[in-house]
Parts: sequence; structure tokens; C-alpha cells
Amino acid sequence: MCIGRPGTTQIMILQLENDIKDSIEFHEDDKKTSEKGTKDDIDKIEPTPADFETAISQTGYGIYNKRMLVLYIPLTLTSLFCTSSPSFILPAVRCYFDLSPLEEGSLFGAVYVGMVSSAFVWGFLIDTLGRQKLLFYGILLSGVVEFLSGLVQRFWVLVVLKFICGVATCGPYSLAFTFLSEFYDKEHRDKIVLYAGGFSSFAFVLQPLVAYFLIPMDINFQIFNGYLIIDNWRVFLITCSVMVFLAAFLVYTMDESPKFLMAVGRHKEALNVFRKIYSQNTGNPPESYPISVLRSAISEEQSLKSMPSITISKFIRKGWIQIKPFFLQPYLTPSSLTFLLLFMTMLTLNTFRLRLPNMYATIIAAKGDHSLSVCESRTSTNVTYTADCRGTLALVDPEIYIKSMIVGSAVFSMFWVAIYITKYMDKNYLYSGLSISIFPWTNGIVTLSLSAIYVAIMNINTTLVISIMASAVPTTLRGMAVNMVIMFGRIGVVFGNLIIPVLDRISCELPYMTLAMFNFSGFIVILILMRLKKEKPKIISSP
Repeated sequence: MCIGRPGTTQIMILQLENDIKDSIEFHEDDKKTSEKGTKDDIDKIEPTPADFETAISQTGYGIYNKRMLVLYIPLTLTSLFCTSSPSFILPAVRCYFDLSPLEEGSLFGAVYVGMVSSAFVWGFLIDTLGRQKLLFYGILLSGVVEFLSGLVQRFWVLVVLKFICGVATCGPYSLAFTFLSEFYDKEHRDKIVLYAGGFSSFAFVLQPLVAYFLIPMDINFQIFNGYLIIDNWRVFLITCSVMVFLAAFLVYTMDESPKFLMAVGRHKEALNVFRKIYSQNTGNPPESYPISVLRSAISEEQSLKSMPSITISKFIRKGWIQIKPFFLQPYLTPSSLTFLLLFMTMLTLNTFRLRLPNMYATIIAAKGDHSLSVCESRTSTNVTYTADCRGTLALVDPEIYIKSMIVGSAVFSMFWVAIYITKYMDKNYLYSGLSISIFPWTNGIVTLSLSAIYVAIMNINTTLVISIMASAVPTTLRGMAVNMVIMFGRIGVVFGNLIIPVLDRISCELPYMTLAMFNFSGFIVILILMRLKKEKPKIISSP
């Protein structure tokens, strides 16, 4: 009887169980390996780099953006206080220094000559070295110069300081619009520029208000045995400088423009700014900002390599590179027309606005005869300013500044009307302005109303033209573009202040007719720009 080998069946069963167990462990290991590989592959996938518009849109709109707009208010006071202060102190300064008409004109023109002469340098520095730091140092220098202007004892020193004030203010004024707009997305950017203009127009109310309380006061005391005299108009300038210093402090607390940081390849710094904006707008921690990589034309490595010391030749070469596109298509035609438009707009606005206190003083000096027109008031009295000159101290009629406040209030109000209208109108459809050809024949409340409306409308036009220029060029050219267009506008102001006094000696009506002619020419330029936009929308429309 044959007997099989003991345990064979058990051995076979155990081996089969081992094979099954090994198979299960193999599949489990394979599954783990597969899952690990998938996880490693996911970890290796890099996030998609985001451009500026994508990055800024993810930050939302909230408290950070509103705070920037509030901080912008004292910032804009810097330029307006510097450029407009001669208009308010002239009645008193004229007594103190016994000024001739030519010297009065030089006081007005010094600020704008300083602005024009430094425009290209500021434009190059803004697009090369950044926004926030230059804005801070420019405003700080402007405050120092305005403070020193309140201490000068000689007229020529005052003119020189006003020239330096123009140099220091040139950059911050044009840079402020660019700097502010680069913290907002496309949805809010155009409106914010107009909001900024509306807030800045508050300076047209605030400065004559300060002048109303200080310049008519009987202030006159001496320091250092009479070597330093402080009187009413000097206290006004010192007070203006305090507000400028406040603006400098607020700018110091601001961040650098994230758009500029990306444009020069400083992505890490730009990302930190985006995270800060996101956190303050949403209340979420900065680490939860959904974008971690930024994309621009210049990489971080290229940015670090492009920071050698700047020589004079490199300075000129790079400046020419930035200016050159404006002399070539597709920017040549729209840029030239925009330059011409702001030239005429600022010529008519500022030539007229800066002489309003003088005009009001002439009307007031006409012994209360409100039936006389503007030109009849001038021929009916030999008094140019209602300032009671007591030696070197001038007591100015406060009604001059009340009328200036009314004009400023109209400017402030009309800006908000314009902001409402832009909801239904394209920002490129500029107002044609109100003709002032009938102005010399008006009197009383009509004169005041017409001057208020005219200044308000032309001030809106100025902001809109700058906005058009800023949105028509790439980021790296924006600072230069805004500086160039404002430079041409300031040339218009200098030109206007040179020709209007000459024309005024010929005839009282001739200056106003000349300004009306520039208004009409500006309207023609607007029509050409509108037609050009329809033919080539990519050139003039916002990016």
C-alpha cells in the first residue's frame, strides 16, 4: 500500500497563502509608490506666474485703497500751495518790496520756469529710481523751500526760492497721479484718478481760506534786532510749509508702487506689497494671498544686474531712450496732440486763475459800484490792489480771498459732478470749456459766477488730459509721459504770463479774447483726438 509523503498538502496550502500575501503586499507597495509619485509630481508643478493686472485684481478693493486716496489729499496740496501762493501774497509783497509789473511777473513765472527746466530729469528719475522715495524727497524739499520763503528779506531771494520750489514740486505733482493709479485695478483706476483730482481741488478752497485768516491780519514782529522780520504774508507761507511737511510724512509711510517694482524686475518686493494690500482689504493673513509668482518683462536676476552706478553719459542715453518713443509712431501723433492740448488748457486756466485776486481787488477798489464791468472798473480807479500800505506792511482787503474761496468751491463741486458724469461718458470726451470772450463786459455776480465756472471746467480738463496721457503708454514710459505733457502745460503758463501783461497794456479786452481763441483751438484738438481714437483705438485708449 502506497503512502504519500506527509505534509505535502499543508505545504502547498502554506505556499499558496504566502504567494497571495506577497501579491497583496506587492500591490499595496505599488499603490503607495504610485500615490507617492503622484504627490511628488503635484509638488513639482510650479504655480502660473501672474502679470500686474491679475495680481492687483486679486487684492480686492477695501481699506488700503481708501487710505491711499485719503493720503493723496495733503500730497496734492504741495504743488498747488507752491504754485498758487504768489497769487495770494502779491498784494502784500507788492507793498513790502515796492514791486514793478515786471517783478510781479517774475514772481509768477519763477515757479513754472523751475518746473519746466526740471521736467525731463524728474521723468527719467521716476522711471529709473522709483516712485515713493522720489515723491517723499521732492515734497520734503518743497516744504523746506516754502518755509525759507517765509523768512527771506530780499525779493530776488524769494524769486530764487520760488524757482527751487518749482523744481522740487515738478516731480511730485506729475508723479502723484501715476503713483496713485498703480495701486488700483482696471475697474477702479480711471475713477480713482478723477476722485484724486476732486480731492486735490480742495486746495483751491483751503489756501484762500488760510490766506483770509492770516494775510489781512496786522502781524509784524522783528527778531535778531530787526534783521529778521515776520509779518502777515510770511506767516502765511510758513503755515503752508507746515502742511507740506505733513504730506511728506504721510508719503514716507506709503509703499512703493507694485507696478514699478514689477516693471524693473523686483518681484519679491512687489509680491510683499500685493500681500499687504490683500491682507488689509480682506482681513485675511498675507500668506493666504492666492498668487505666489509674478511675471514681467524683466526677471529678478536681470534687475540685480542692471543696477550699476549711473554715469552722465548713461543718464543722457537712457533719458533719450525714454523720450524717443514719443517722436515715433504709434505715439507721435496722439502724444503731440495731447501735448498741444494741455499747453493751451493750462495756459488759459492758470493765466486767468493766477490773476483773479488782482482782478477782484480792482473791482473792489471801484468804490462799490457793481454796475461797472470788469474793464470799466479798471479805468475808473488807479488802485491796482486794495492793500493799505503802511510802510512795509500791507493790510489786504479780506473780500479778495472770499471771492477766491467761492471760485475754489466751484472747482471742488464741479469735479464731483464730472466724476458722476463719467459713469455715462467716456473719459476721453473732454469738455470744450466756457468761452471767456464776454468776460470783460460782465459785472457783479455774473463776473464771479462766470470766473468760478470757467476755472472749474478748465481744471477738470487739465486732469482729464493728464489721465489720457498716462493711460496711453506702457508703465515704463508713464512717468516720462506724464512729466512731458505737464511740462508742455507749464510752458503754456509761462508763455501766457509773458504775453497777457503785454496785451493788457494795449487793451483790457484783448487778453480775454486771446484766451478765448486758445479755448477754441483746444476744442479743435479735442475733435481731432476723438477722430483719431475711432480710427486707431489701440493707440489712445486705456491699456
